[in-house]
Amino acid sequence: MTVSQTLPDVIQEITINAPATKVFDALTDPDQLPQWWGEDGIYHVRKMERDLKVGGTWRSTGDGADGKPFAVEGVYRVIDRPRVLEYTWNYDWAEKPAETIVRFDLSESGGKTRVRVTHSGFKDQAARDSHGEGWKTVLIWLSGFLQ
Repeated sequence: MTVSQTLPDVIQEITINAPATKVFDALTDPDQLPQWWGEDGIYHVRKMERDLKVGGTWRSTGDGADGKPFAVEGVYRVIDRPRVLEYTWNYDWAEKPAETIVRFDLSESGGKTRVRVTHSGFKDQAARDSHGEGWKTVLIWLSGFLQ
Protein backbone atom coordinates (compact mmCIF):
# COMPACT_ATOMS: atom_id res chain seq x y z
CA MET A 1 0.00 0.00 0.00
CA THR A 2 1.34 3.44 -0.94
CA VAL A 3 0.51 6.39 1.28
CA SER A 4 0.71 9.78 -0.38
CA GLN A 5 1.74 12.55 1.98
CA THR A 6 1.37 16.25 1.42
CA LEU A 7 4.19 18.72 1.87
CA PRO A 8 4.14 21.65 4.29
CA ASP A 9 1.85 24.52 3.35
CA VAL A 10 3.03 27.55 1.42
CA ILE A 11 2.31 30.64 3.53
CA GLN A 12 2.92 34.21 2.35
CA GLU A 13 1.85 37.46 3.99
CA ILE A 14 1.75 41.13 3.10
CA THR A 15 0.17 44.27 4.57
CA ILE A 16 -1.73 46.34 2.02
CA ASN A 17 -2.75 49.95 2.50
CA ALA A 18 -6.40 49.32 1.67
CA PRO A 19 -9.51 48.17 3.54
CA ALA A 20 -10.29 44.45 3.60
CA THR A 21 -13.40 44.91 1.44
CA LYS A 22 -11.29 46.35 -1.39
CA VAL A 23 -8.76 43.53 -1.07
CA PHE A 24 -11.51 40.90 -1.08
CA ASP A 25 -13.13 42.47 -4.14
CA ALA A 26 -9.80 42.60 -6.01
CA LEU A 27 -9.46 38.84 -5.36
CA THR A 28 -12.97 37.98 -6.55
CA ASP A 29 -14.19 40.58 -9.05
CA PRO A 30 -13.90 39.40 -12.69
CA ASP A 31 -13.41 43.01 -13.81
CA GLN A 32 -10.62 43.76 -11.31
CA LEU A 33 -8.58 40.55 -11.13
CA PRO A 34 -7.31 40.61 -14.75
CA GLN A 35 -6.13 44.20 -14.20
CA TRP A 36 -3.53 43.17 -11.63
CA TRP A 37 -2.90 39.39 -11.71
CA GLY A 38 0.08 39.11 -13.97
CA GLU A 39 2.75 41.01 -15.77
CA ASP A 40 3.68 40.94 -19.42
CA GLY A 41 6.82 38.85 -19.90
CA ILE A 42 5.92 36.61 -16.92
CA TYR A 43 2.27 35.59 -17.33
CA HIS A 44 -0.98 37.48 -17.27
CA VAL A 45 -4.58 36.59 -16.45
CA ARG A 46 -6.77 37.97 -19.23
CA LYS A 47 -10.20 36.76 -18.08
CA MET A 48 -11.87 35.58 -14.89
CA GLU A 49 -15.28 33.94 -14.61
CA ARG A 50 -16.89 33.03 -11.33
CA ASP A 51 -20.00 32.07 -9.43
CA LEU A 52 -19.15 33.58 -6.04
CA LYS A 53 -20.93 31.25 -3.64
CA VAL A 54 -19.88 28.24 -1.63
CA GLY A 55 -19.85 25.39 -4.15
CA GLY A 56 -19.66 27.86 -7.03
CA THR A 57 -16.89 27.59 -9.59
CA TRP A 58 -14.24 30.03 -10.78
CA ARG A 59 -11.89 30.00 -13.77
CA SER A 60 -9.07 32.30 -14.84
CA THR A 61 -7.45 32.13 -18.26
CA GLY A 62 -4.47 33.97 -19.64
CA ASP A 63 -1.15 33.89 -21.43
CA GLY A 64 2.13 32.48 -20.17
CA ALA A 65 5.53 34.10 -20.70
CA ASP A 66 5.88 31.95 -23.81
CA GLY A 67 2.56 33.20 -25.17
CA LYS A 68 0.81 29.88 -24.62
CA PRO A 69 -2.64 29.99 -23.04
CA PHE A 70 -3.21 28.65 -19.53
CA ALA A 71 -6.15 28.08 -17.22
CA VAL A 72 -6.61 27.80 -13.47
CA GLU A 73 -9.93 26.82 -11.95
CA GLY A 74 -11.61 25.58 -8.83
CA VAL A 75 -14.57 25.57 -6.50
CA TYR A 76 -15.26 28.03 -3.68
CA ARG A 77 -15.18 26.33 -0.28
CA VAL A 78 -15.39 29.28 2.16
CA ILE A 79 -16.63 32.80 1.48
CA ASP A 80 -16.76 35.15 4.47
CA ARG A 81 -16.48 38.62 2.93
CA PRO A 82 -14.21 40.42 3.73
CA ARG A 83 -12.35 38.07 6.08
CA VAL A 84 -11.88 34.68 4.41
CA LEU A 85 -11.80 33.29 0.89
CA GLU A 86 -10.96 29.64 0.25
CA TYR A 87 -11.11 27.63 -2.94
CA THR A 88 -9.68 24.62 -4.71
CA TRP A 89 -6.86 25.24 -7.21
CA ASN A 90 -6.42 23.20 -10.39
CA TYR A 91 -4.08 24.29 -13.16
CA ASP A 92 -3.48 22.98 -16.65
CA TRP A 93 0.25 23.51 -17.23
CA ALA A 94 1.41 20.26 -15.66
CA GLU A 95 0.65 16.75 -16.82
CA LYS A 96 -1.11 15.54 -13.67
CA PRO A 97 -1.25 18.28 -11.03
CA ALA A 98 -2.96 17.42 -7.77
CA GLU A 99 -5.84 19.59 -6.64
CA THR A 100 -4.69 21.94 -3.90
CA ILE A 101 -6.39 24.47 -1.61
CA VAL A 102 -5.83 28.24 -1.52
CA ARG A 103 -7.01 30.27 1.47
CA PHE A 104 -6.85 34.02 1.98
CA ASP A 105 -7.23 35.35 5.53
CA LEU A 106 -7.72 39.11 5.67
CA SER A 107 -7.47 41.16 8.86
CA GLU A 108 -7.98 44.91 8.79
CA SER A 109 -6.61 47.44 11.26
CA GLY A 110 -6.48 51.19 10.78
CA GLY A 111 -7.48 51.01 7.11
CA LYS A 112 -4.68 48.55 6.29
CA THR A 113 -5.21 44.85 5.62
CA ARG A 114 -2.92 42.00 6.53
CA VAL A 115 -3.26 39.39 3.79
CA ARG A 116 -2.19 35.84 4.54
CA VAL A 117 -2.39 33.32 1.73
CA THR A 118 -2.04 29.64 2.59
CA HIS A 119 -1.68 27.15 -0.26
CA SER A 120 -1.89 23.54 0.89
CA GLY A 121 -2.10 19.99 -0.39
CA PHE A 122 1.06 19.77 -2.48
CA LYS A 123 2.48 16.32 -3.11
CA ASP A 124 5.29 17.50 -5.40
CA GLN A 125 8.19 19.57 -4.02
CA ALA A 126 8.85 21.40 -7.30
CA ALA A 127 5.20 22.49 -7.61
CA ARG A 128 5.16 23.60 -3.96
CA ASP A 129 8.35 25.64 -4.34
CA SER A 130 7.18 27.20 -7.60
CA HIS A 131 3.85 28.24 -6.11
CA GLY A 132 5.59 29.58 -3.01
CA GLU A 133 7.63 31.95 -5.16
CA GLY A 134 4.59 32.71 -7.29
CA TRP A 135 2.49 33.83 -4.32
CA LYS A 136 5.17 36.35 -3.29
CA THR A 137 4.86 37.95 -6.71
CA VAL A 138 1.06 37.79 -6.78
CA LEU A 139 0.82 39.59 -3.44
CA ILE A 140 3.12 42.35 -4.70
CA TRP A 141 0.90 42.76 -7.79
CA LEU A 142 -2.20 42.89 -5.57
CA SER A 143 -0.64 45.48 -3.29
CA GLY A 144 0.47 47.63 -6.23
CA PHE A 145 -3.04 47.52 -7.71
CA LEU A 146 -4.67 48.68 -4.48
CA GLN A 147 -2.15 51.35 -3.43
